[in-house]
Amino acid sequence: MSGSSSNLTDRMDSPAHETTRQFVQQTGAAIFTLDGERGSGRSQLCAQQSDGRLTCTEIALEAKSLFSTMQSLNFFCTLPQDPSKTHINCQRIPSS
Repeated sequence: MSGSSSNLTDRMDSPAHETTRQFVQQTGAAIFTLDGERGSGRSQLCAQQSDGRLTCTEIALEAKSLFSTMQSLNFFCTLPQDPSKTHINCQRIPSS
């Protein structure tokens, strides 16, 4: 294992990643959006509820790290088709 992948594993155990896992589990939503300013070290993660409401929380991770965390939680994340939008859409991959 390379040093960089080892560091990624360590970072996945950080409190911010645990906060993300807990938020995803507690909301039970299948669709999330994430957004954050580059270099800010903070991102917003929002869960779209089945009734259309959004439940959001601030996570102490850059968007790139939050993106990786969401993928590790079995989400497929994509950019919107509109290039003026800066958020990332994440949808839970159904388990088989």
